[in-house]
Amino acid sequence: MKKIYSIALVALTMGFVFVSCDNEKEEPIKSYTLSVSLEKSDSVYLGTDTANISGYYFRDDFSVDPFVLTHSFGKWGFGEGFTISSCADNTTPGYTNLSAVTRKGVKSNAYFIANTGGAAYSGGLLAEISFKDGKAYNAKECYVTNSTYAYLVIKNHDDGMGSHGIKQWTQSDSFTLTITGYNDRTKTGTVDFKLADGMKIVDNWEYVDLSTLGKVTRITFVLSSTDNGDWGMNTPSYFCLDQLTVTE
Repeated sequence: MKKIYSIALVALTMGFVFVSCDNEKEEPIKSYTLSVSLEKSDSVYLGTDTANISGYYFRDDFSVDPFVLTHSFGKWGFGEGFTISSCADNTTPGYTNLSAVTRKGVKSNAYFIANTGGAAYSGGLLAEISFKDGKAYNAKECYVTNSTYAYLVIKNHDDGMGSHGIKQWTQSDSFTLTITGYNDRTKTGTVDFKLADGMKIVDNWEYVDLSTLGKVTRITFVLSSTDNGDWGMNTPSYFCLDQLTVTE
């Protein structure tokens, strides 16, 4: 049974890295890295604000300065957008397992897990990261990996519910994360990363270069798959994120 870790945002940690320019006369570049650690293991963050309804869920975005992450939840648990997890179960199939297949973050016990399914229907909540001060930042990099839920569906054809409608994964299949940058309403670029390419399924934290997105006020994350049915994507719309870095 997972413990719901309802946290004050001061319990989150953010890494600040100050990178000096080669020319000492120039101002240092401020770099901000989205990072988190939780005191408790096997924990998942859930919001508490039930005033704002988003689709089927209550919306309660949270911030880790200067980042703001979309988040929604229901009585049954995490909904859409992002949440924080320190769960370390890479063997149990099913949507209730909010673990990274790596069982930990890049540098700590915790990481961010996203459900991007809200992009598929009207009223759904996008998995999106913006900035508390409303300013534009230069996108630099992040690390991503598979959730246990998606990984076991792809590798073992097992979603914990009988796998109805899910096809056997083949060498011609793929599971792709599309990361899109925006500066206000203007799209600045996209980066695609394959979380599964045939039978090559990501099970470690993988580096993703985001520099081509340029200066952004928000970044969205959407998953797509070659396994789709009458009701949309059969592959679970979950992935894990850590160490997203931007500069001023």
